[in-house]
Amino acid sequence: MRELVAQYLSKSISRRGFVSRLAKTGVSLAAAQSVVQSLTPLVYGKTGDTDVSPEDIRIFEGTGGEAFAEQLIASGVKYVFGNSASSDAYFYEALVDRPELTYILTPHEGPGAAMAMGYIQASGEPAIVMQAAIVGLVNAMGQMYCAWKEQTPLVFYSYRNEPSRAAGRDGFEAVAYQEEIVGPITKWHWLARRSEMIPETIRRAFKVAWTPPYGPTYATWHTDYTGEKVRTEIIRHEKVDPRMRVRPNPKEVERAAQMLVEARRPLLMVGDELYKTNSAEKAVKLAELLGMPVTEPWQVFANFPQAHPLFVGGSALQTQNPDVVINAGNKLMHFSTRPVVPRHIKFIDMRIDSASMGNVITTDVPLVADVGYGLEDLIAAIEGIMTPTIRKKAQERAESVRAFSERAKKLRPVMTRNPDWDGSPLLSDRLTYEIAQFADQDAIIVDESGGTGGKQFFEFNPMGGREHIAYYAGHLGGATGKAAGVKMARPKQQVIALTGDGAFVFGPTGLWNQARLELPVITVVYNNHAYGGPHNRVINAVRDSRMVQTGRYFCDYLGKPDMNMAYIAKGFGVEGEVVETPDELKQALARAKRATLEGKPYLIDAQVKRTGVGWADEPWTPSVDLS
Repeated sequence: MRELVAQYLSKSISRRGFVSRLAKTGVSLAAAQSVVQSLTPLVYGKTGDTDVSPEDIRIFEGTGGEAFAEQLIASGVKYVFGNSASSDAYFYEALVDRPELTYILTPHEGPGAAMAMGYIQASGEPAIVMQAAIVGLVNAMGQMYCAWKEQTPLVFYSYRNEPSRAAGRDGFEAVAYQEEIVGPITKWHWLARRSEMIPETIRRAFKVAWTPPYGPTYATWHTDYTGEKVRTEIIRHEKVDPRMRVRPNPKEVERAAQMLVEARRPLLMVGDELYKTNSAEKAVKLAELLGMPVTEPWQVFANFPQAHPLFVGGSALQTQNPDVVINAGNKLMHFSTRPVVPRHIKFIDMRIDSASMGNVITTDVPLVADVGYGLEDLIAAIEGIMTPTIRKKAQERAESVRAFSERAKKLRPVMTRNPDWDGSPLLSDRLTYEIAQFADQDAIIVDESGGTGGKQFFEFNPMGGREHIAYYAGHLGGATGKAAGVKMARPKQQVIALTGDGAFVFGPTGLWNQARLELPVITVVYNNHAYGGPHNRVINAVRDSRMVQTGRYFCDYLGKPDMNMAYIAKGFGVEGEVVETPDELKQALARAKRATLEGKPYLIDAQVKRTGVGWADEPWTPSVDLS
């Protein structure tokens, strides 16, 4: 007890740490709090500043590793995702007496980073992912790229393996300008120049990552800093967070409102900023106010209820022929040289990411804003100028869009009349259909299955229905890890990971975390023993393709031998099975349900029919002459 009091008086441990350690000695929580209240004036004195509590800003003395841990706690971090790094020993030591931080050991840096991303995307809470020096960093950079494209506020850290006094000598696991390697795919990257700068560097990393538009950041420092004694400030995140929620320019709001009420065929595009600001309900209100169709180009989340009669799918520019388009929070990724919104269409762009506005698409009305506030202001402006005539036109337009949506929904059963619907191997449409019939109504679908069919059967709804966290950036191997992170964030909801066989083998180690942490995730592998997407893109890229003519495809067939994903899963401690027919699939899903109710993850290796030009039952494979 006396030693603990001395540590607290010298500011070597935090108030929270002091209470925690007192409790471990057998002191009741109430008694511990009483002790700390009596000691706090002696520790911090009377500064006259009643707005700053000792928990907001305090001086800490200890090792750099301990200061690192203290600042993570002050930054609101609960989970640290990391792959073992020998030079982080002092940080690991600090975790022993800081139960506020839980360390999640991941067998590989890529799925580990994906796990951290999934946790952040599903919880909205901060996390950090750690790697060993440059060798671990390069393994994690694929998911860093995903975080950059998906605008996820994930903080990365790895040390520089050379000690500060030996920097620049081409040491073991050392590379010059390590922090600069990540420059193009981070919002901010920094090398702490001294050990006492570790907390400041971490604070800035979280501040920048969590200031909209979100994105990953990277912090590093020399390996010897975590063992050095430091005296430094620990500051709570709330004291450095700019809390940036921006309202749009009122004059631009008025222009946008006028343009929309005068439009004959307005169209609303929605995107991930709606999900991140919990503003889907406001997008629904805007669409219903004007009776306008809603579309969602490529995004990570489902941002609008897909069963809503005004939702018209993802390719509405062709079907709706709009004269005015308003974007609410979509990043608008381009897949060709043509702009997503053609030049002849008037365009209103509402998003917080001002840096990307006007880069490709010309903008008639820019609305730089938090989309939640922006939609509120725009709806109010429209309601202020709506007339009975305009309301009648909006109602007529809504009826027309509703009729279009109903016709589209009636086409869905046509898919089930495919002659191979009940066949083996499974059609990807049939596989998705059965999963959609099986999934809970509030299930979260973590989707890395690319362009596989049948996704419309889920009818995602961010306002209380099934949620979608999609494959977006292009780097594969994150599904098993991301699904584990999502389950950590949403333990009461069913989590189903969908992945192709090619994507799965990039990152199966997330299954080990599912088993170790008892995270009951269902993983379904669409296993066609091929890179199906690349196959079809490659053969469509070359006119009069010799590959098509000869049936010799060099870049896509994954058979001979076929990979058994259920065996791979069992090697990581996850039960699994292979299915080939619809009946086998239904039985496997029932077993998966029972397993997850017992707190166990489960994997289904679903044999899926290859589609596209040129596939044979036994595709050609190259041979190597070893004679």
